[in-house]
Amino acid sequence: MRTSHPSNVGAALAAIAATWATVALTCCFGFPTAGLAQEPEGEFVDGEFVEGYTYVPDFMSPDELKAAIEARRDDIVIVDTAAPLIWEDEHIPGAVNYPWVHELALPVVELPREKTLVLYCACQDHEDSADMAEKLSLAGFLKVKVLEGGWFKWLDLGYETVSKAEEDASHERG
Repeated sequence: MRTSHPSNVGAALAAIAATWATVALTCCFGFPTAGLAQEPEGEFVDGEFVEGYTYVPDFMSPDELKAAIEARRDDIVIVDTAAPLIWEDEHIPGAVNYPWVHELALPVVELPREKTLVLYCACQDHEDSADMAEKLSLAGFLKVKVLEGGWFKWLDLGYETVSKAEEDASHERG
């Protein structure tokens, strides 16, 4: 009959437990340990990993957007990131509603990739529109801008706003 000395079993179990704890901390919780490679920082942009990528939104001024609306430019799409009921109540003329979401449902088929998207929100510091601009950029939209100053700057400048009902009635009249 084989017997083990209790102190040898205890030491072996402690060594095994320490090894598994190191593996768990490294693999499951992301704590680095010596000898294991760190994942590079970056983002997946349209399915390709870009190391060191940091999103910085591109802005369009309210004056530029107003001029584009007045010129009836067809190469831009104005995107309101508000909830649908808020958008229906009042928005920038010609804006489509694409509400802010935590995660985009891919592929994004509601917005055209070949046009410049100008996003805006009613946030203090462009939080929702900048976040959506980043998400759309990461999904492969190459022409995305954020309206500088957002909804409140547009209102402060006294620029035109419309409701969905007003816009629908205008389209019916011709």
